[in-house]
Amino acid sequence: MKISYEYAGETYELDLSEHQEGYRAVLNGEIFDFQVINRSPGMVTLQFGSRVRTFYWAAEQQTRWVAHRGCTYRLQRPTAKQARRAQTRSRDAALRAPMPAQVRSVFVKNGDEVAMGETLLLLEAMKMEIKVQSPRAGRIQAVRVASGETVLRDQILLELEEA
Repeated sequence: MKISYEYAGETYELDLSEHQEGYRAVLNGEIFDFQVINRSPGMVTLQFGSRVRTFYWAAEQQTRWVAHRGCTYRLQRPTAKQARRAQTRSRDAALRAPMPAQVRSVFVKNGDEVAMGETLLLLEAMKMEIKVQSPRAGRIQAVRVASGETVLRDQILLELEEA
């Protein structure tokens, strides 16, 4: 199931599917495997590896509210134009930084063959580690960053050629 939502002026593409013993969510190219532990109206508990997280939600027409760890997020279905722009961006060969961060590790080099979901590099932002994973199988065309480098939001990290 493919879903598009707008949050803080950005359009996000979410693709949900059953995967092995649970589910897989691909959010703008980043892969999350999880299991549903508990589900009831307005609440769902998910397990991501060893981490268990509870989310509370509410819906009204095209708007969804999701609350997690004291923060509430308002998700709005994008207009058709915004959805087309996000879809074009998701097919882009460039993988971009999701936020300002520091590059901790680069695990690939030009010409490497990579599988969908493979971790390509590791970023750190606000004391969080962010794994940048391959959204599809392919070959690395160009690595544009190095370990220790500071990157800006939407800066190109590397380019991936489809297999």
